[in-house]
Amino acid sequence: MPVSPLRYLLFLSILFLSVPSNVFSQEQEGDLRYNPVLLSRPAQRSEPAESRGGGGSLTLPFFDDFSRYSLPTDDANIPAEWQQWLDTSAYINTHLPLSPPTIGVATLDGLDGHGYPYDFSDEFAYGDADTMTSFPIDLSPFSVDDNVYLLFFFQGGGLGNNPDAEDSLLVDFFSPFGQGEWFQQWSAPGLTDGTFQQVFIQVTQPEFFLDGFQFRFRNYATLSGAYDHWHIDYVVMRQGINPDSFEFDEVAMQYPNHSFLQPYSVMPWTHYIDNPSQFMATTFTAFERNLGPTENIVTGYSVGYQGDVTNFIEQDINPFGNSFQEMQRTIVLNGFQFDPAVNDTCATFDVKVYINPTDLNLQNDTASFKQEFTNYYAYDDGTAERSYAITSAGGSVAVKYRSEIPDTLLGLFIHWLPQGIDVSDQTFLLRVWGDASGAPGSELAENFEFHSPRFYDDGYNVISYYEFDQPVYVDGNFYVGWTQPAAIGLTVGNDKNTNTNPVRLFYRLGLGQPWFQSEITGSVMIRPVFRAGKSEVWNSVEEESLSEINVYPNPTEQWINIQWNTQEQANCVVYDLMGREASRDSFYGVGVHQMDLGSLAAGPYVLVITDSSSGEVRRQTILRR
Repeated sequence: MPVSPLRYLLFLSILFLSVPSNVFSQEQEGDLRYNPVLLSRPAQRSEPAESRGGGGSLTLPFFDDFSRYSLPTDDANIPAEWQQWLDTSAYINTHLPLSPPTIGVATLDGLDGHGYPYDFSDEFAYGDADTMTSFPIDLSPFSVDDNVYLLFFFQGGGLGNNPDAEDSLLVDFFSPFGQGEWFQQWSAPGLTDGTFQQVFIQVTQPEFFLDGFQFRFRNYATLSGAYDHWHIDYVVMRQGINPDSFEFDEVAMQYPNHSFLQPYSVMPWTHYIDNPSQFMATTFTAFERNLGPTENIVTGYSVGYQGDVTNFIEQDINPFGNSFQEMQRTIVLNGFQFDPAVNDTCATFDVKVYINPTDLNLQNDTASFKQEFTNYYAYDDGTAERSYAITSAGGSVAVKYRSEIPDTLLGLFIHWLPQGIDVSDQTFLLRVWGDASGAPGSELAENFEFHSPRFYDDGYNVISYYEFDQPVYVDGNFYVGWTQPAAIGLTVGNDKNTNTNPVRLFYRLGLGQPWFQSEITGSVMIRPVFRAGKSEVWNSVEEESLSEINVYPNPTEQWINIQWNTQEQANCVVYDLMGREASRDSFYGVGVHQMDLGSLAAGPYVLVITDSSSGEVRRQTILRR
């Protein structure tokens, strides 16, 4: 329930005056809480993993560089032949490694396969964390004389958290002989030098040369969040390998781009089309790596909208002297703009940056991203590598934005990163400030409703939406963020692949205290949401927000029940957080009515119900698990 202005001001005034000045601390970037007790390692043998359901063993060669999703999934868009692993706890991503061999890695850390801590009740919980087990492989045609090797690259930390001395990455082999048994073959301790290292492990024991052999990666880590990162890339198992003379024939992309805009990664479409050239970057960087001898490499990009390619450019570059090295190529956009005529309120473009085919592994020769124009601004690329927090009672966090045209600010997207301590029982208040000579000034609107951080257990990088008490008119520079009553850090995601904090992130350590500019690199994941020309959608200003309707269960895996208390017809529309219609239904009369959300992807949505007789609108945030 909203708190009255007088009670709120009195509460914060008493809180601020009663807290000693020495509790105020500087801003903090999330890092490992050192474990006070080092646990002993459990036995290195365990029960065998489940066999591949419904299929036979794989045959050599085995190859996965994680440039596409290869863990078990029921996603119809991911072919079964891509899937080569039995476990789902690893995290396939492109944003956490530094200088990877090819685009995409499998990351093992302290989060489970849903991006949620294994143990969020104990900050210092520690133990066996992620496991990534291969499908069974038939090694029966081979023997030790065939020089069968498992080779891979690994890195500790990257842009994430570097494992400490007590942490480790391990590789086990499984022998299907008899009852089956796992044997540890290799391990690496934490505190690595942060570079990718290559490992060769030869298969030598006869008990492994059977049908049903498997290998697996696993790690020991702090279990209370995104800690102790190990990144695995370019996993190969085949015969005939000589580690002293082994050479790759591989040219690949290393990273995806995330935006052709400047300085934003996402912005409202209506703001962009007002002056497209103002927001376009003039160049972008293509990140490539040649793991083998010199190749003639052609780099290009294409832009498509709804399946039609609207721009296609290739540039011949670097045909000589590129062996065994990373390459960063500057590609000139030559005045390219996203076509403002394709839509009036939102648009999404498919962008591909690629190199010409030079080897057998074509899947890593292209890096794709979606350039989104919707109803919010963002500097970040949508992923959090670290967390950011301040630990000050009455402290505030503010991010500077600019509304390029006059518009109505409706709320904020905030990505909370689960790390260390579960702070979902803490509270904060949304804030909007004006500009005072390049720093946050006076508040533009009053917000008295307390909110709490939300941590989701159904996916990585899930962003929560928070609505302002009332819509706020903005024009030009403004600042958005929160004020927190307690001296407990609220861990918001910090994107380390972009870097706008040093010029756009501000914090203060209590009411009446001065604002400071951040010294921590990255882009804190706080995004302002606008009306942006939308109508008849969940965040339209014209909608009258009435009391919440009775919708349950929430969250839901498929069905929601809606308690309707009039005889009139109700028209129900479910929107995603970009304002796109995801589902529609209608019902009539007093009672409990069901709506099927089983076809929707997991994530937050907004249910909008319109009374067909009175025109009154009710809305409710719902979460599809």
